[in-house]
Amino acid sequence: MGEAPFDCLVIGGGVIGLAVAREVARTGRSVALLERRSEPGAEATAAAAGMLAAAAEAHSPGPFFDLARRSADLWPRWAERLLAESGVDVEYEGSGLLRVTTSAEVVGDLEIRRAWQLAQGLEVSGLLSLEELRREVPQLGPEVVAGLHYPGVAHVHSHRVAEALALAGTRAGVRLRLSAEVTGVRARGDLLEVSVGAERLLARRVVVATGSWGEQILRGLGVNLRPEPVRGQMLALRPRGLPLPEIVFGDLGYVLQKRSGLVLAGATEERVGHLAETTLDGVARLAAMARTLIPELGPAEFSGAWAGLRPFLESGPVIGPLPQDERVILALGHFRNGILLAPVTAQLVRESLEEGREPAGLMAFSPRRILGG
Repeated sequence: MGEAPFDCLVIGGGVIGLAVAREVARTGRSVALLERRSEPGAEATAAAAGMLAAAAEAHSPGPFFDLARRSADLWPRWAERLLAESGVDVEYEGSGLLRVTTSAEVVGDLEIRRAWQLAQGLEVSGLLSLEELRREVPQLGPEVVAGLHYPGVAHVHSHRVAEALALAGTRAGVRLRLSAEVTGVRARGDLLEVSVGAERLLARRVVVATGSWGEQILRGLGVNLRPEPVRGQMLALRPRGLPLPEIVFGDLGYVLQKRSGLVLAGATEERVGHLAETTLDGVARLAAMARTLIPELGPAEFSGAWAGLRPFLESGPVIGPLPQDERVILALGHFRNGILLAPVTAQLVRESLEEGREPAGLMAFSPRRILGG
């Protein structure tokens, strides 16, 4: 890796770490990325469906909704740049989304959601009946009672995103190092020393983007944050002659179709520690949910199931420099929105590095606000 200190060392090779490393390297800084697994994007990123759905993920107006919407707006141009830089098409699809319910009790919640989203300038339909919803997705099941249509929602292929970011970052100068588990970060004069086994790497800045796996690093830094791993199981189906033109997002999960024709059904939310494994119960729940939303998926070929651990923090995402040492920047707790929030997180971390202080857009997510100091 060389003896000269890196300008920036990124710990964690999920979509957030990959996005940050690429963004910073494009400014001409020397960057290394350390990933504990043998390939980048192998944890939560690989398990993601790739929805860019600020409308479905945010439950109320506020900083998180604003951040998610800002990042969703960055995605079309970001996808184009990744293709130009890496040659990998991340399969950005502006399909639209139906947020539907099978419960009359939830209809009122949808009306409340629509009201505040309209007030925020979001494009959303009026409340639609099953008959009206079937004009968008004819295959909707009879248990659906009502829903909203969001024509502006898109999705991408999460595996392609990780591949594109890794290639684009490498071509921008990122030194990508795999199977490199970081055990600690400490100050060493004007620099930071990062321990990887018996090896010691030096850097001027360190970005901690470790998802659900950084507890030891955070503890060593004196940071009282413990991202909780929440298992999300996913199901893949290959239907015959069943095009799904839009994402269908229900009360218990969602289904969407990728360009290849594969239909993804997800996702569970299970607090089981670091057990990233699929279960019969989880697959059965997803299968039942998918058949309720789209009954015609019943005869579809079972193509596989997998699970990932998504990092949850009660505070929401934490992004920005540590109050006790501003050379260390956190990018943690994106939970089920890492793909969606990757462009804006990378942009804000880069601005923080360039300006030497927190950009205004980071204030609501600042470690200073969460941790004090």
